[in-house]
Amino acid sequence: MMYSCVALLSLMIFLIINYDIILKKNADFEEIVPALKEYRRFLCSVLVFFSADVLWGFFEEAKFVPILYIVTMVFFLSMAFSVFLWTRYVIAYLIEKSTFALLLRYVGWFILAFECIVVTVNIFSPILFHFDQDGNYVTDSARHITMFIQLVLYFMTTVYLFAIAFKYKEKFRRRIAISAFGLVMSVFLVLQTFYPMLPLYSAGYIIGTCLLHTFVLEDYKRSQIRKLKELLENETRQRNELGEARRMAYYDALTSVRNKHAYVEAESDIDRRIAQKELKEFGIIVFDLNGLKYVNDHYGHETGDRYLKDACAMICDQFKHSAVFRIGGDEFVALLEGADFKNKNDLLEDFNKRIEENISKKSVIVSTGLGIYDPKSDNSFNNIFIRADKKMYERKNKLKEMGSI
Repeated sequence: MMYSCVALLSLMIFLIINYDIILKKNADFEEIVPALKEYRRFLCSVLVFFSADVLWGFFEEAKFVPILYIVTMVFFLSMAFSVFLWTRYVIAYLIEKSTFALLLRYVGWFILAFECIVVTVNIFSPILFHFDQDGNYVTDSARHITMFIQLVLYFMTTVYLFAIAFKYKEKFRRRIAISAFGLVMSVFLVLQTFYPMLPLYSAGYIIGTCLLHTFVLEDYKRSQIRKLKELLENETRQRNELGEARRMAYYDALTSVRNKHAYVEAESDIDRRIAQKELKEFGIIVFDLNGLKYVNDHYGHETGDRYLKDACAMICDQFKHSAVFRIGGDEFVALLEGADFKNKNDLLEDFNKRIEENISKKSVIVSTGLGIYDPKSDNSFNNIFIRADKKMYERKNKLKEMGSI
């Protein structure tokens, strides 16, 4: 019964670690794990082998020879079939065409064909196994040949892949995984040959498939990490593209302040806040550049653009806590809230002094007009803007009287 218990334990561990792959529970495996179909077929053949091994231990303990004979035949056939599928999996997993791959393919077919012939012949003449009069299991010469051929196959694979893995770094982990499986199976095949009444072949399979599973999962994890990196890179790129698109849609290309489109949205938001009685303190300053047409006509548009940018820089520097918009060719608006609103008179007075000094310097001249929100009389943004715009024109005329263009 100890034989069945060990085999059953191996079967349970095998099912636990390979549940997702055998039952196709994880669709992602299909795309990212190399040779998954061959690997799944190999695992299914190992599952049949484990089942036969469990039954063999049970019926051997009961000495129920007729059923035990059939189970033993299934045992050897499933062993050969799993070895055959393992060779196909190795070839597909390594994804390479070589003399070794071709040899491995032929050896796999040879083991399967040889075992089928031997099992069939054993029905008529015991060459693989038989049972004595007491129902005891007795091994025959063909069993030892079978084990020896498998041992040569596994050992040959181990040596070849170890050598290739260290010679060529490409696919290093894959080759090490396959060679480790071959090494484990080689060791347990030798032990099974000398101790036929112990489930050592099953022990080798469970350890070997655990090693393979570890590397299959490594492939999966690396692929998932790669996918995650690609998603993050795509998201970053899309966010940058969206940010660039938003910047182009909402910001003026020349001055880098908000444009007319952004201004219209801000105006709608202010109207909403006024209607909902949310707005408490708010002001608008309208700015208009004096002499931009003159600069463009006499000095060229490149100088005119520089004139615009210098004026915008002055506005943004003075009203640094406010949203500044370019709403026309030479017209800007600043929406005052918070600190800039509380200091509006000082800020505006200081700005106007700098402009007056610029008249004598033949520098940037900007007219300004301030409109303050009155909750009692203003029911829209436009009411405030009209007052600010009127004051701006008054200031423009005054600056002209002082000698500006």
